Amino acid sequence: MANIERASYRAVLKPDADGAESLDEAVRAAADQARQLVDDGILLTVGLYRHRNQLFLYTEHIHEGERPDPEKIRRAPDDWGWLHGLLRPFPALRGRDIGDVEWAYMHPVFWFDEPKSVDYYTRRPKPDARCGRIAVLYPDKLMDYVCHHQAIVHEGLLVGDRYQFISIHDNVLFSYFETPRDRGRRNINGGDGPSGEIKRWLAVDPASHFDHFPEAHGDDFLIIDTVFDFGR
Repeated sequence: MANIERASYRAVLKPDADGAESLDEAVRAAADQARQLVDDGILLTVGLYRHRNQLFLYTEHIHEGERPDPEKIRRAPDDWGWLHGLLRPFPALRGRDIGDVEWAYMHPVFWFDEPKSVDYYTRRPKPDARCGRIAVLYPDKLMDYVCHHQAIVHEGLLVGDRYQFISIHDNVLFSYFETPRDRGRRNINGGDGPSGEIKRWLAVDPASHFDHFPEAHGDDFLIIDTVFDFGR
């Protein structure tokens, strides 16, 4: 039975890429391919988001069998060649890879629900919008944030937006979500008991972990621009 593997990626534009005609062409080509990947049943959902020179990509890969190929997932946007040559490379720090990558895989940190099949995760009805937002953690608070949020996930009791998915690269968080946010609320284990882990997180002053964007007006996360998004 086909299932879903969610993944997020981060890229940084080269200084001379912004505003270039080649960038517009590369974005159009990536959008065309993204739409085709959804139409061909390779991706269920895809969205590209931007803040200044940073790009964030969210994907839901469709795979057969119990487990996908993790390296194939990690290198997907590099294999697709999206915006190739216009991005500042990141050092490759994974497995057997040698050399640099243009799209850094972001490690999953937090989610409310887990896909059980393609049918389970197909949106009915379609969302009003597919959105992205980002946050920056103070370096000395990074592990505290990650540990608390992984504990909430492993406990599996907290109910929330089933499509939200937060990932991290360096000290940057990217959160994918959809609107309206109150539809299809779930938790991982299906229980209805109170979450002890969320109480522990709220007790350590969550806002103190974030280096806030002034334009976010006090929110921990900043909603960023959508470049393109597709889904079924």
